[in-house]
Amino acid sequence: MEKKNSFLKGAAILSLGGLIAKILGAFYRVPLTNLLGAEGIGVYQTAFPTYCVLLTFSSTGVPTAIAKLVSSGEDAEGVLRKCLKIFLPIGAVGTLFMAVFAYPISYLQGSPEATLSYLALSPSVFAVSAISCYRGYFQGKGIMKPTAISQITEQAVKLAVGLTLCYFIRISDGVSGALACLAVSLSEVFAALYLKRLYDKNKENSGENVKYYSVKSIFSIVFPVTLSAILIPLSRVYDSFTAVNMMRHYTDSATALYGIYTGGAEAVTGVPVAICYGIAAATLPTVSAGKRSGDHFKKIWRSLGVTILVSSLSAALMAAFATPFVNIFYGRLSIEERAITVRLITYSGASVILLSLTQTAASCLIAIGKNFVPCICLFSGVAAKAIIQPILLLNPEINIFALLISDICCYFVAVFGDLLYIIICKRNISVKKSGDTDGEGYGDNSRRHRFKRRSTDLGGI
Repeated sequence: MEKKNSFLKGAAILSLGGLIAKILGAFYRVPLTNLLGAEGIGVYQTAFPTYCVLLTFSSTGVPTAIAKLVSSGEDAEGVLRKCLKIFLPIGAVGTLFMAVFAYPISYLQGSPEATLSYLALSPSVFAVSAISCYRGYFQGKGIMKPTAISQITEQAVKLAVGLTLCYFIRISDGVSGALACLAVSLSEVFAALYLKRLYDKNKENSGENVKYYSVKSIFSIVFPVTLSAILIPLSRVYDSFTAVNMMRHYTDSATALYGIYTGGAEAVTGVPVAICYGIAAATLPTVSAGKRSGDHFKKIWRSLGVTILVSSLSAALMAAFATPFVNIFYGRLSIEERAITVRLITYSGASVILLSLTQTAASCLIAIGKNFVPCICLFSGVAAKAIIQPILLLNPEINIFALLISDICCYFVAVFGDLLYIIICKRNISVKKSGDTDGEGYGDNSRRHRFKRRSTDLGGI
């Protein structure tokens, strides 16, 4: 097994992998839309909301949990085996659910032709469960290349297979959408096989006496991380109900404005956030391992500092190149719509910094065993957003910028709570160390020494 990467090297590998994967995804999406057309891409997209929900329960939080246990000094092979026994069956149930209920769900969605898309996409639920376990194992050992390579592999296979199938096989919109979904499943299966082969090649023999890991210890990490992962999508659902309905009272462009923010500005801001996610992922094993040596808070401040540096630089680049980017890639928008998009991207820099910090701070807290704190803080942020957003939307002069402002408030509340808790933990440990020192007698001797020196000084007056 190769040596563990340093924090900065690991973060750079994951960030670069995420960036390349995003670029490949963009290269895939544009020609795919042209090949499938509006109806075909609509059929393709129909299956993804259900798919994402199933992934949330079958795989979200799994890499974090495994990385935390492995980096804490637990038996890596035992942790992986236990998690595979837990999450592969959950993934299999998700796959079976999508396959069995493909027609009923697509029918209720008003798009029965999406049945084939559900069937084609269903195997990927199982594959992603396996991918999550193997990624967590490697990340926990501080080896980030497998995660980055598997991310790139997913996108590369999807691009090659998806575009080839959709180009040569054109029967109907339903079949075209299903072929694109099949490419997704094949890409996930290919990535899972790559990770398994790499693990089998480099796994360490832990012997027959493998430590027993309770389901409770694993889910104590998976559960709060999964809850946190659900909160942001739920807030997006909330946006879809409030934004258009409230803006329609004073503009006929409510739907267009909503599309500009969610499909235009957020597509751009998602890239630097994905890059900074690499820092968050590399932070967890680094801080968790540092907890054993007692220098974890030093590593926490370093991780947060790197996050601020990278996210701030990304925000500055977004603002500097917003206008040419929008003119090149969103040329079909009207002049007014492009101006709004440029402003949204420029002002979204604050959102990028705060969300990136939220990711890293959450990883730091999980690494030191405070699993539910990030979930509670993010819930507080979402609650603040839910209160602020409708008030701002009532103002015609603010309109779509209400979503951006409320998002910034959400992430500010979340990261403020996370950082405050980290500071409190640091202070409590400092106080405890001070108390331990006094308990050992050094503190009393120090006080007696100071009193004796003060008495001598007074006697000399």
